[in-house]
Amino acid sequence: MSGEIALDNSVAVRFLNGDAAITARVLAVPEIVLPIVVVGELLFGAENSTRPLQNLPRYLEFISACVVMPLERETATTYARTRLALKRKGRPIPMNDVWIAAQCLEHGWVLVTDDTDFDYVDGLALERW
Repeated sequence: MSGEIALDNSVAVRFLNGDAAITARVLAVPEIVLPIVVVGELLFGAENSTRPLQNLPRYLEFISACVVMPLERETATTYARTRLALKRKGRPIPMNDVWIAAQCLEHGWVLVTDDTDFDYVDGLALERW
């Protein structure tokens, strides 16, 4: 699955909120990958919103149109190495972001994000849309 595009929740939410530029980019990609942690963050956001009954079905529809990848044993190893590297640099990032980065590193995905925390992860391919 190397070279595929994975979305961080920051970009997925912009798509779900109808951002025209993001929508055009997402629809132009043949296949979008969602790391499982992003799915959890999206579902939490929908449930925690002021309109969960409206948002949850939209979010679930979007998630079902994407390739959702579970965490694997190798992801845990990559997570540990990534978290340790960030700690040694003095640049810790949120734990969910470490899991997302680890899964992207493991599979060779390009992570599309607005979150600058990912800039500190060595070897992570990033795009800003």
